[in-house]
Amino acid sequence: MDELTQQRIGFNEAAFRDVNEAVEAGRGLRGADDLLAFVCECARLGCNQLLSLTVGEYEAVRRDPRRFVIVDGHEFPEAEDVVERHERYSVVEKRAVGAEVAEERDPRAGGGGPPGTQSS
Repeated sequence: MDELTQQRIGFNEAAFRDVNEAVEAGRGLRGADDLLAFVCECARLGCNQLLSLTVGEYEAVRRDPRRFVIVDGHEFPEAEDVVERHERYSVVEKRAVGAEVAEERDPRAGGGGPPGTQSS
């Protein structure tokens, strides 16, 4: 897979992660064990499938900016590895150029997420 394709995949997944950051930020007074709907952060163009995760599950994925939550089977083996499989979702970790893009675009590190989502 060429570098440009890997970069495009990284940007696509980072955009979905930005959406999920906004979902989590707007969760309101929900309990820690309540399931929230998050969008699949896969590299598939046009994917709009939803996943159910608790805030804790989502936070566990977000501890590593190279990791993304996806619908099982939406992995892109040419650019990422499945590092966890759960009943409701899977977790992939980006490699090479995709990992660099994911780290650079991490909104929690001030890396270019939507306005208002950067961490302090």
